[in-house]
Amino acid sequence: MKTDDPRKIIDHSPMSRTQVIAVAITCALSALDGLDVLSVTFAAPGITEQWGVTKSALGLVFSCGLVGMAFGSLFLAPFADVVGRRRMVFASLAIMTIGMLGSAFSNSVSELGAWRIFTGVGIGSMVAIITPLVVEFSNLKRRALCVAIMAIGYPLGGVIGGFAAGILLQYFEWPSVFLMGVGLALLLTPFVVWGLPESLGYLLERRDDKALPRVNALLARLGHPAIDQLPPRTQRTKSSYAAIFEKAQIFATAQMTAVNFMFVVATYYFLSWLPQMIADAGFGASAASAASATANLSGVAGAITLGFLARKFELRRLVMLAMIGFGIATACFGFAKPELPVLIGMAAIAGGFLIAGVTGIFTLIGGAFAPHMRATGTGFVIGVGRGGSAIAPAVAGVLFGLGAGRAEVSLVFGVCAVIAGLLLLLRMRKVGAAAA
Repeated sequence: MKTDDPRKIIDHSPMSRTQVIAVAITCALSALDGLDVLSVTFAAPGITEQWGVTKSALGLVFSCGLVGMAFGSLFLAPFADVVGRRRMVFASLAIMTIGMLGSAFSNSVSELGAWRIFTGVGIGSMVAIITPLVVEFSNLKRRALCVAIMAIGYPLGGVIGGFAAGILLQYFEWPSVFLMGVGLALLLTPFVVWGLPESLGYLLERRDDKALPRVNALLARLGHPAIDQLPPRTQRTKSSYAAIFEKAQIFATAQMTAVNFMFVVATYYFLSWLPQMIADAGFGASAASAASATANLSGVAGAITLGFLARKFELRRLVMLAMIGFGIATACFGFAKPELPVLIGMAAIAGGFLIAGVTGIFTLIGGAFAPHMRATGTGFVIGVGRGGSAIAPAVAGVLFGLGAGRAEVSLVFGVCAVIAGLLLLLRMRKVGAAAA
């Protein structure tokens, strides 16, 4: 029997089959998140045609899901630090499934908006939970790579959803897009039951009388010897929310929150309105979904490129460049000629920078908080960002309704992404590698 800190054992040992499977499942959950978030944008042209909704109303529908995501990240995800990561994954998955089913059978814009809020609660909670899960199931050597793999799942979900939606919309009405999400969620659930154990970080921090047997059972599953005594807790007496605002933590919390906020404002303008802007340029719903899927596919390449470059260059600088590149590409998309190959090409360039930035910021956020406040801190940063991103599609809808064109609106949100990159540069100078 050994008394070594099992967290150090995990950090410095090769990853076991169980850990690899757990990371793969978080990638699949992230893909489901990406599909669920973008499902309403894939369905938007069909909804507009069937219900005759205005752009302002459509922008509000886009924002409804993001409002729910903010609520889920801020208020539901912190329960993962209390009742367990695994339980909250199942709760979030159930909410997403029910919400997608309700969306498919909506009969009005207000009803669809309500179901998008409900779905968003599950999505926002899920995103904030799987990030700490990846951190806690990976070793130090592969941690950044594992977080990147999880983040790549998001654009993969967009790729699968976009191409699948393009095919479905050729033969069925827009509800088929949401029903596809329900089916994929039900298909994924057994794999989560089988392959995603509770994290070691949670078991060590929120311990009870059965904590030692549970820790040893997990260690055995990971291929490590049992311990005869639990290590001291790192958790403090303060609540998790109080901890993320402590003097030693508050600057990193504020900086990460500001960077993420500005970036996701630009991100969700682009992701939410891309299919509709393609449709407004005179192309069909199928072409609009294909353009969105192409942007996400390019994003996978961008994330992989970031992962390779991060071996030689500082990650924060790479993320800064990706954010600025996305801002410039978004503005260029706005001024591009209304020709389908040109628009898809510009969308692909923007998508590459976008997902590279998302991958990098998730990696930085995941390492910015200690285990006892990791889900809470991640949820706070992502939740505040979701609040901003919920505003972005609605504001864009209002600007379009006031007569602004694709060029003007894209320029406004492109500037937001550039500001995010510059704020990250400021964080490098002030914080250095403390939160890497």
